[in-house]
Amino acid sequence: MKSSAIIKNNEYKTEIAKKYTVFLTQYPEIFSDLISGSIFDFAIYNSLESYDNGSPIDSFNVRSNGNGIEIKPGKAKEADLELALSIDAVEKLIKTKDKEEYAHLLGSFFNEPDEENGWIDFMLHKRTQILIDMGYGKFAQTAGILENDDDIYSI
Repeated sequence: MKSSAIIKNNEYKTEIAKKYTVFLTQYPEIFSDLISGSIFDFAIYNSLESYDNGSPIDSFNVRSNGNGIEIKPGKAKEADLELALSIDAVEKLIKTKDKEEYAHLLGSFFNEPDEENGWIDFMLHKRTQILIDMGYGKFAQTAGILENDDDIYSI
């Protein structure tokens, strides 16, 4: 059985980040494709303008530890990639019921971003082949963000 832990939950700036981290701990299987040691930054934005300015309202990171996940406030020092999300996207994602529903909704926010209904974006911090080897490609395929590993080069 996979386990989850939120470290320093009282250090989040916003309620939406607290709710999102609690949601993610309930569904650690979302990160089951990632190898142990993978680190995924999450940044929540209240508008496209704040995203363009690099000013998230809150951020946290998720580390896959081989046994589950650990979630900590703030950005990691050496994250593999960052997932930027609008508040609207997070509010809808935390209502999903399982990994597949979460992944498909996440993919729709990437493939069909909408300022009113929700959007996400990825910033890759490592070479794409390394990310594929770490398991990120499999999740992106499930989400419909890419059809095969070669598509990750177009993200």
